[in-house]
Amino acid sequence: MKKISALLLAVVMAFGMAGCSDSGSSDSDKESSAAAVQTESSAADSSEDTTATTTTTTTAPAVTESSQAEVADTSTADENKPASGDSNDIAASAIEPSETSEENLAPIGQWIKTTIYCPTDKIYHTIYTRITKVVSKTDDADYVNKAIELNNSVGSDFYKIDESELKIPDDCELCVMEYEVYVPEDFPSDEWGIISPDVNYSASNKGGGGIPSADGASTYIGMGGTTELLTQKKNEYFVGNTYKYVNLFLMVKGYKDYKFTFSSYPEGTTSDSSDDAVTAYISAE
Repeated sequence: MKKISALLLAVVMAFGMAGCSDSGSSDSDKESSAAAVQTESSAADSSEDTTATTTTTTTAPAVTESSQAEVADTSTADENKPASGDSNDIAASAIEPSETSEENLAPIGQWIKTTIYCPTDKIYHTIYTRITKVVSKTDDADYVNKAIELNNSVGSDFYKIDESELKIPDDCELCVMEYEVYVPEDFPSDEWGIISPDVNYSASNKGGGGIPSADGASTYIGMGGTTELLTQKKNEYFVGNTYKYVNLFLMVKGYKDYKFTFSSYPEGTTSDSSDDAVTAYISAE
């Protein structure tokens, strides 16, 4: 098997070790990724251990960590895509993660304020993100397939996805989630730009617990981790722009009672600390 397991799905992981990925890599990891400025080697360092099982030993692969991506239905894209909408409108309309909760999910399309680590000054700074689209194979198989095909056409063997090698349970399917990130002009940057401003989204069951199987007889634990799909051989990122990403994830066919989440740190934070992290909750439909 090619190195697909490092990007996407290894299939049998012990109970309790699977689950949604946390808020990100360490500061030192992010600084080292800046030096590469989004070469292919920076994308899948931590994804070899990502899969899931169910509470009744049914196995389910979980899609994992990120590289960089753009819109799934285009074969080419501007490396520095202009912001969609006025930047002041984005900032003014954005909500804080604390304004969302399990009971109060942000709708698709809602801008949410978050932060990413900046290796230029070693501080977390504000960016804005929103989910724009969620598509399952049941919804539009051609759309999902094209996203995978584009990833395979621009990525090395390390990043290629072969569905025949993914032991996907019969009641599950691959899905695509698209999101945007706006990087304000006052975000610190270097001459080469900034590191990828991707956000670590994951899907999980509303109210907690695992995703129930289609027949309700078991529960998938750890399902919902995401992998970012490549759409270009090289990406560069600069402040003042909006970038579009495409994530691939696994979900039970027809299941809609799940949400997306991501965690971030307050503006000005200088180091990763789970005590300071805040979580945003977003509807999947």
